[in-house]
Amino acid sequence: MDTIFLIMIELRKKYKSGSALEILQEAILSGDLQGGIIITQAELAVSLEVSRMPVREALIALEYQGLIERIPGQHVRIASLDEGYIRAVFTDMGIIEAEAIKSLAAENIHALSLCGRQTDFHRAIRQHTDSPLRRKFLETITEVYVPFVLRECGNVSQIDAVFGNLLETVKYPLDMEILRPCFAVYTEVLSREFMRIRKGKTSHA
Repeated sequence: MDTIFLIMIELRKKYKSGSALEILQEAILSGDLQGGIIITQAELAVSLEVSRMPVREALIALEYQGLIERIPGQHVRIASLDEGYIRAVFTDMGIIEAEAIKSLAAENIHALSLCGRQTDFHRAIRQHTDSPLRRKFLETITEVYVPFVLRECGNVSQIDAVFGNLLETVKYPLDMEILRPCFAVYTEVLSREFMRIRKGKTSHA
C-alpha cells in the first residue's frame, strides 16, 4: 500500500494539470502504472488529493476503455497492456473501419479521402458506423489510444507516411483488396509505436 501511495503521489506531481481521469489514463497508457497493480478508490482519492466522486467517475471511464478491471472490495486492477493485447486492439480498429468505409456513398468516401488529420479521419468513419457497439469501440481507440501514440511518438513521420498511403486508397471506386492491407500496415505501425513508447518510458523510470 505504501509503495502504491508513493507511486500515485509522484504521478500527481508529474501530471499536475490534469483531472483524475487524465492522470490515470496517461499513467496507465504510458506504463507509469504497471499492469497488475491493485489499488482502492480511497487510495486513489487520497493520493490524487480529490474526492471519491471524480475518482469513481474516472474509474467508470477507464473500465470502459479497457484500462482497468474492477475486482471485489472497491479495488481495481490496472490492465496489462501487453503487445498481444495492443496489437489486437488496433487490428480490430482497422477491420471495423475498413468495413465501415465499404458501405459509404461515393461523396462520403471522397470527403474521407480529403481528411488531413488522422483524428478527423477516424471521427468521420465513426459517424458512418451503423453498429452502436462498434461506434463505442472506435470512440475509445481513436479518442484515447491513437491520440496517445500520436502525442508521444518521436517518429510520427513514419505514422504519417503510412496514413498518407491509406488515404490514397480511400478513393472512389474503392478497392477493398487494397484497402484492407493498407489498414493492416497502418494499425501495425500504431501498435508497434505504442509499445515502443511504453518501453521507452518504463526504461527511463
